[in-house]
Amino acid sequence: MSQMQSSDIEVFAPKIEAVWSVIDKQYAGRMSAAELDHLFACFVLGLTTPRFGEAEPASHYQICQSLVSIKLPPERTEAALHTVPPASQPWIENARSLIESKGERIGSALSQRANVTEEPAGEDANSSALERLVKSEETQ
Repeated sequence: MSQMQSSDIEVFAPKIEAVWSVIDKQYAGRMSAAELDHLFACFVLGLTTPRFGEAEPASHYQICQSLVSIKLPPERTEAALHTVPPASQPWIENARSLIESKGERIGSALSQRANVTEEPAGEDANSSALERLVKSEETQ
């Protein structure tokens, strides 16, 4: 994994932790474990698309896999990224779209913030600015 991806994981990781907690609390018991895992993967896809959507598909997949694996074991990570389980409830398709869209909005905000804060001070200054944005998103 490149240094860039490692620093991206550090920026995205707090969001991943917070979102998994919310998804688990809100949806556990209302859908299957496979659906829950896939819903989480949808958020991660949305979150990373603004930054990696134009990159090589393998790079985008790798960052998604790394982020999903923060909360899921390897076999569940692979299933969540490769399999769309049939929806057990009619509202689940809508939930997938909504959560991916929410992830994309957060990812866009992170990317915009990174572009605005690029200064000669270097990567550490950019990382700090992104961390502040992540923390502010968590309190909203």
